[in-house]
Amino acid sequence: MDKANAGAFIILGVLFISALLIGGTFFYGIFFFVLFLIILSYYSGKKIYRCMECLIWKSDVKVTAGIDMNYSVEIYNSSMFPIPYMEIDMSLPENLTGEPEQCNARSLAPGGKTRLIKAFTCRHKGVYDLGMVNVIYSDPFSIFTWKKQFSNDISLIVYPRVHPIENIDIPANQLFGTISKKNSAFEDFTSVKDIRKYQYGDSLKKIHWKVSAHKGELYLKNLDMNASTHMHLFLDLCRDSYSGDHSDDIEEKAAEWTASLINFAMSKGIGVNLYAMGKEYINLSDKEAGIFETYLDALANLKAEGTVGIVQIIYKEAQKLNNGVTIIVITPSVDSDLIEMTIQLKHKGFQFILFEINDESTKTQETDMVMPNGTSYIGIQIHGESDKIVRDRYA
Repeated sequence: MDKANAGAFIILGVLFISALLIGGTFFYGIFFFVLFLIILSYYSGKKIYRCMECLIWKSDVKVTAGIDMNYSVEIYNSSMFPIPYMEIDMSLPENLTGEPEQCNARSLAPGGKTRLIKAFTCRHKGVYDLGMVNVIYSDPFSIFTWKKQFSNDISLIVYPRVHPIENIDIPANQLFGTISKKNSAFEDFTSVKDIRKYQYGDSLKKIHWKVSAHKGELYLKNLDMNASTHMHLFLDLCRDSYSGDHSDDIEEKAAEWTASLINFAMSKGIGVNLYAMGKEYINLSDKEAGIFETYLDALANLKAEGTVGIVQIIYKEAQKLNNGVTIIVITPSVDSDLIEMTIQLKHKGFQFILFEINDESTKTQETDMVMPNGTSYIGIQIHGESDKIVRDRYA
């Protein structure tokens, strides 16, 4: 029982005193009748509490933000008493549906059931508990109010959106891999693309001696130019970096572009290391992850709850990386500390691509003027038409 109507007990007390002082069957009869109603109301409410059941259905276990979702709750009253009025709160998070949850009023006959269906669009990535349903009901005389909470182990994982990226130039740092390059320094002498006639000035190292001997003139090998590369992706989740009215949207966009870059890299055979510091620190490599969905699972669980700045994390991890690797930073704020760090590490051969997720109020105003030479900067606005990068200016 959650609460009781004090008025019913006041009436019962007045009738009891009247019966004692005045006497007579009439007052005693009314007193016992009201007492019987109170006991019956309590008994029926307790019986309904024990016999009420809840079933939950959802269409998917894992979805992507922006996808429509169907969710339904069925309440069953298996007792012999009716429920004249009850409120059902499905407890769907506002961050998931984009709107505050409203209670639904229903009545339920003995042995009856009622079903509520909610269709909504998944607004934000995350892991949501959908198993919490609160039911508040009262007896026919509204003497007692009961609250029953159903808690089922039912969750929904919402992945961030993945945007198409046609090309982001990620400099290669190792010879003999799978990424096509145009620099002759990455020519693979074990992989012949085609054969052509020798021209004056061509390197004698490329002469195909067997074909030349067969043809009676010099022929050269056109070699595949391959290199391997690796993406080291740092996602800024320091809570101090996320402020303002659109902080949730900025966090969502940062996760979307992190997922998009990982998807692009994996589609090109590029290895990916993801670094992020929310409540806990993660360093997820492609060897550990194996598949793209593992990265999505990690991103769905991450929130901007970190206490360590992105610059400190990059400095720490850079000590373990080979010189010349590409570091991609996704952050809501490209500040002077981050720029100073890129200058220092570029002297050691590191390559940088900085993604700044912002709205007009948080955009770095002088980014183009202070950005070091050779450092790529890409600004992503949360409400802009930047959902597709097609051969950007740094490629």
